[in-house]
Amino acid sequence: MLVVLADLLTIGVAIAISPLTIVAVILMATSGKGRTNGTAFILGCYLFAVVFVGVLVLLGRSSGTDEPDSGSHLLVDVVEIILGLGLLALAVLQWRNRASTDPPKWMAHIDGLTIGKAFLIGVLISGPLSPKDLPLLVAAGGRISQASLPVEEIVAVVLIFGVIGVAAAAVPWLISVVSPGKVEQRLTGMRVWLVSNHSVIMTVLFVILGVKLVASGVMDLAG
Repeated sequence: MLVVLADLLTIGVAIAISPLTIVAVILMATSGKGRTNGTAFILGCYLFAVVFVGVLVLLGRSSGTDEPDSGSHLLVDVVEIILGLGLLALAVLQWRNRASTDPPKWMAHIDGLTIGKAFLIGVLISGPLSPKDLPLLVAAGGRISQASLPVEEIVAVVLIFGVIGVAAAAVPWLISVVSPGKVEQRLTGMRVWLVSNHSVIMTVLFVILGVKLVASGVMDLAG
């Protein structure tokens, strides 16, 4: 199990390093809603990742992806290569748009979010509306489904992977819970920096992850 988690660590950390997700939690925290909306938002991110990856693993294992010589196993490797190439293409697009530092329009309405809407945005931003996270979750699901582990360990891997994916966003949430009086002072500088450098951060992540996925898929096919 530890070997599988180590293999997934890069993907999990890359999902965690999502500037806009972290900024959203910071905005909730600095508006005084970190304990409520921030909690709902992070739960939305976590639950989507766990359920989505879990379903992919279930589908993959039912089709025999945990058997090294199966066609399904090879298909996962091919999909991983395609996803890696897609991330490299996104890196080029992100770099071309690096001059834009404006946050998404929905962030301007974060102060007025209800708990339900905060949860829904967490679900959407953690995959369906994320050009980075969705392919990474697909790759993670494929990787886990290929592992020859008992069911209980597979479940543990999926749950731990989900925790890794929300770890960075949980930091400003934790500050809002532990030290609500100092949230503005501690998080404002981080928010400004993340928004200003969003494109560069995403470009670097896209390149690193694209190369990793392509290399992993090619090595599996060759081995």
